[in-house]
Amino acid sequence: MKKLSINGQRIVNEDGSHVILSGVNLVCKSKALGYVEPCDESLFEWFQQQGFNVIRLGLIWDGVEPEPGHYDDAYLGRIKQQVRWAAQHQIYVYLDMHQDLYSQQFGDGAPEWATLTDDLPHVTGDMWSDAYLSSPAVNRALDHFWQNTPAVDGIGLQDHYAAMWKHVASYFADCPNIIGYDMMNEPYPGSSGQQVFGAMIAAYAQNVMGMNEVDMDQLATLWFDEEKKQEILHGMADMDIYRVLMEHAQETAQAFDREVITPFFNKIAESIRTVDPDGFLMLETNYFTNMGVESGLELVQNPDGTIAHHQVYTPHGYDLVVDTDHYEIYNQERVDFIFATHRKVQNRLNVPVLIGEWGAFNGNPATYELTKAVNSIFEQYLWSNTFWCWFEGFQNTPFAKALRRGFPHTTGGVLSGYQYDYDTERIKVEYISSGGETLIYHPHAALIRAEDVRVQGAGAVCQIEIRPYYNSEAGLIAVRAEKGERIITVIAGSSRGRAVDTMY
Repeated sequence: MKKLSINGQRIVNEDGSHVILSGVNLVCKSKALGYVEPCDESLFEWFQQQGFNVIRLGLIWDGVEPEPGHYDDAYLGRIKQQVRWAAQHQIYVYLDMHQDLYSQQFGDGAPEWATLTDDLPHVTGDMWSDAYLSSPAVNRALDHFWQNTPAVDGIGLQDHYAAMWKHVASYFADCPNIIGYDMMNEPYPGSSGQQVFGAMIAAYAQNVMGMNEVDMDQLATLWFDEEKKQEILHGMADMDIYRVLMEHAQETAQAFDREVITPFFNKIAESIRTVDPDGFLMLETNYFTNMGVESGLELVQNPDGTIAHHQVYTPHGYDLVVDTDHYEIYNQERVDFIFATHRKVQNRLNVPVLIGEWGAFNGNPATYELTKAVNSIFEQYLWSNTFWCWFEGFQNTPFAKALRRGFPHTTGGVLSGYQYDYDTERIKVEYISSGGETLIYHPHAALIRAEDVRVQGAGAVCQIEIRPYYNSEAGLIAVRAEKGERIITVIAGSSRGRAVDTMY
């Protein structure tokens, strides 16, 4: 597989061709399963047939370092087997050190020895994520981590975490399809997260409920009442109000990004870079940016103060109804706003975007259209993405059918736009050709005839090859066109495959 690198806001391969990555998360949070999703090579063959060319592959700190300074290479070996299966099917991988509620004691993530709660109680809510706001134990454990409090061996928690990442990068150094490192999933501020949430709720009370004097305890109680929470979510459907709420949360959230996450990423990146000087540094954002709070994250710096190379902005994006079945109040305008906010941050940082998580859909029929709508955003911004998340039965869901879409894996030149029409199965790719090979995934590549390919433009000449995947109707359409502006249109109707129409 060709090595990937960064050129401005584009991911490119060693030929300089523009690469779009689209795939899925594969993350096992179960300690009982050893933090490894039970599967075999056939799953990765299926991923390839769906057009997935990247996987965000989860690691759990508790699995990697069950005791201070002692690493479980047998666990990492089971993960490496999945990495190798991915490589056999031309799928890139980036490693995600996953956590939810910081620790395996509350959700998944840190081992028990790295979970310092000062014996505070753990309080849960109706949804798993409520504990970020309700649990003193979770917040105290996070505070200790961000303060780099020493573990039982006298070594700081963050120092352990950095050394653990160095070991991981070294262990996977012989896997060329690993492209990068997602240093921590959805970093949460700890106790200062209460201030971020409080700013949102206070703004809601003033702008929606007309309260001049805000009783935070009363408002927090409303949020944890499921019926009242739905009323609040309905109130947040007004985008003018929603923007105000996100703006009120911004100051505290951005301070955490600048003053805590950025130095933390600098430390972890320095550790990884001693082993892998070129792997992508995947820049996650704090938990609250998932809903549209603008990130204040800064680029990773080297120890000498220079900007580290090969960085990718990898935020997440979810509507407020995530992890529920309340699709009747799903708001596409909110989703558009969230990703438009990420776009602002991308332009500030001037790096590529790979949306690390989105979706988290269930089998509700509405998820087909919702998935199409989000994919259209990725097309508009030319972003890469990994959908959350693979689970048993995934392939039979409505959203899985929408994830199986035509898109350009590799563009021989500079991609300027593409669009897939689900109804006609037609894909249009616009680019400035460098003369290199363009590879377009299509769900029905085997039905497309090379003789239907036409190239228009002064002196334009192209070569076409149809490359179906083994035992599948899906595959790649390879186009090599002369230099210049090109538009490739691929048409494959449901009744018969025909035509790749390449025009200037």
